[in-house]
Amino acid sequence: MGEFLTTIFSLPTAFYTVLLGVVIGYWLLSALGLVGGEMIDGWIGGDGHGHGGPGLGDHTLADGAHHHQQGLFDPLMRLGLGGIPVTVVLSVLIGVSWALTYLADVYLLRHLPGVVAQIVGGVAAILVAFALAIPVSALALRPLRRLLRKMQPGPARPILGQVAVVRSPVNAVTGTASMEDGGAGLILQIRDDDPARFQRGDRVVLIEYLEGQNAYRVVSEDEFRGA
Repeated sequence: MGEFLTTIFSLPTAFYTVLLGVVIGYWLLSALGLVGGEMIDGWIGGDGHGHGGPGLGDHTLADGAHHHQQGLFDPLMRLGLGGIPVTVVLSVLIGVSWALTYLADVYLLRHLPGVVAQIVGGVAAILVAFALAIPVSALALRPLRRLLRKMQPGPARPILGQVAVVRSPVNAVTGTASMEDGGAGLILQIRDDDPARFQRGDRVVLIEYLEGQNAYRVVSEDEFRGA
């Protein structure tokens, strides 16, 4: 156990150990509803909109919302990963890279003569592991892509004026809410200028679609009903 811990907290494995810790922490916080869904609801490419339209709040690369990111994910799209949530892809990439650097350290790097050679080899291992992780992740995630495509429902119905329930802190740049749609439900990006106005579990009404943010402006249900 001691040797394992020494390996994962020393270069090159330590580089991906830190990233893996961030990923695990994010998924735990997301499961508890303590972080927003911008990363989790993002998709690689435009063929995987989970609910058929902007109601999901999915920042898609194909939409042009983040043109500067498209080049980063082009290799993944060419490998058939269009339509996979970005966070899922990054999690698998980091996990595979971590495993490859760990194996490289155990079976190769520690046997190199001299500290300099080990450092140079460690840096090379970080880069090579990531490059190798791309096709491996693509192979592992293709079945998930096919499953997601089968799960896509028909065109989304208009949702302005519908009630949603706040699931993460809301302000002018972030916030999510869930809405029942008669199926699996929708996770929506919502916005409000007052960061102290809504708490988790509050019921809000969608009153305006903010195209630039792919999100919805909301008011409280009582305010909407005129209470």
